[in-house]
Amino acid sequence: MNAVKNMNKYSLIKELNVIPIINRESVKKLSKLILTDQSSFESLVEIAFDYDNEISLKAIYTLELVVEQRLDWIAYNLSYFTKNIASLKNENAIRSAAKICNLIAQEYTSKFDSAIQLIMTHEQLSEIIETCFDWLMKDHKASIKTQSMDALYHIGKKISWIHYEIRLILEKNTADQSANYISKANKVLELISKTSMA
Repeated sequence: MNAVKNMNKYSLIKELNVIPIINRESVKKLSKLILTDQSSFESLVEIAFDYDNEISLKAIYTLELVVEQRLDWIAYNLSYFTKNIASLKNENAIRSAAKICNLIAQEYTSKFDSAIQLIMTHEQLSEIIETCFDWLMKDHKASIKTQSMDALYHIGKKISWIHYEIRLILEKNTADQSANYISKANKVLELISKTSMA
């Protein structure tokens, strides 16, 4: 992996192309490289949604790792991110996007000022809410659903109708779900109950 400063979009695609799809360590190395040079971040966001192939899958996984470290960077690319999350088809790509949505939601409802709070528009927030509800209600892996319900729970701290809707969905749809889903649903329902009592 070349330690290239100011990596352009095509150089980044080349770096993503040499990463074996299942090699977490290579994706971590690339995420560390991007963390040293923010100029390639916007290209990473674009690549994550530009293609429906292994390169975009590696890009969104790398994006997840970068955003875990530098959540403020996604704030300046929220429009592109939120407009494209609903178009994802691959379950692994959706899982990474759901994780990023959850991180954004936590930051949006934080007590501390942040770039996310200052920059996020009503339209961008609505796109996250709508997409997370879709992921929660459609046939997706438990990890996608649990990240989505977490994101919606956090946003519901500021937009009360969301807690009401989540409660209806979670109370109705636990019968044929995984143990992980049921456990998370019960925790979220408990948190919603505590929030509504406060």
